Amino acid sequence: MKKQPVIIVGMHRSGTSMLTRFISDLGVFMGKDVSENDESVFFQSLNKWLLYQAGASWDKPQTVDLLDQRFMEMSSEVIKRRAASVWNFKYMGFINFIKYRKIQNINRSWGWKDPRNTLLLPIYKEIFPNAKIVHIYRNPIDVALSLQTREFQNKTKKLLTIKERLKISLLYYERILNHSFVVENTTRGYKLWEYYTKKALEADNLFEETIHVKYEDFLSNPKKILYDISQFLEIEPNEKLMDSVVKKVNPNRAFAFKKDRESMSFYEGVKEEPLMTMLGYNDVTNE
Repeated sequence: MKKQPVIIVGMHRSGTSMLTRFISDLGVFMGKDVSENDESVFFQSLNKWLLYQAGASWDKPQTVDLLDQRFMEMSSEVIKRRAASVWNFKYMGFINFIKYRKIQNINRSWGWKDPRNTLLLPIYKEIFPNAKIVHIYRNPIDVALSLQTREFQNKTKKLLTIKERLKISLLYYERILNHSFVVENTTRGYKLWEYYTKKALEADNLFEETIHVKYEDFLSNPKKILYDISQFLEIEPNEKLMDSVVKKVNPNRAFAFKKDRESMSFYEGVKEEPLMTMLGYNDVTNE
């Protein structure tokens, strides 16, 4: 029997990697080609290409709101063909490729993680109508600060590698000179979080099976969250695995922004926004 996938969604820097590693340890196949951020290179490449065709990117996604039925249908066909071609070897690996040939034929628990999934769920609905959607969200101030930290770390690298120089000489379609100007500003980072989070919450209107995980709840009560996810995925809870995960959890990572006066000032200005209130981020004084 063919299995529908587990699709991990959520804003960048919101705990999607942490969640993916746990789900993979539970026995869900998340791809042989995962990057250092636990993202399937196969699906990430597809998502980047689809966003490019839509005139969008991960940090400037707004044009996905304009997708029409023609684009949806043609994009779905591209994904189906790619998933049924030899290109899927990268995701499947040798044994699964020999066994299933097509990603659509996989009959074990499988899925993939890429924050860009969040923007393209209506397209994946056309291909995998019964997929399970796992969404993790985190308070936007910590997200924005984490994005800024990553961006500024990239800027401190003054020398390009030989591979990067070659890509530049070939006008390779990859951000090498700069990762994202958008997230260098806290307000823009917040707005990007808002856009992604609203898109992820819309999964409830598209799919029958969705679960939303609050990053801070995971840090404060990881075992309960792990049980909830296991039940959602219809997988027997692994006590030994859960105990090992719990030992690694650092609850001090929740609401880290409160230690910074400037970040708290920004928080005070947005805490009453509707989405902040809906997700319980409008009062973190006692957290």
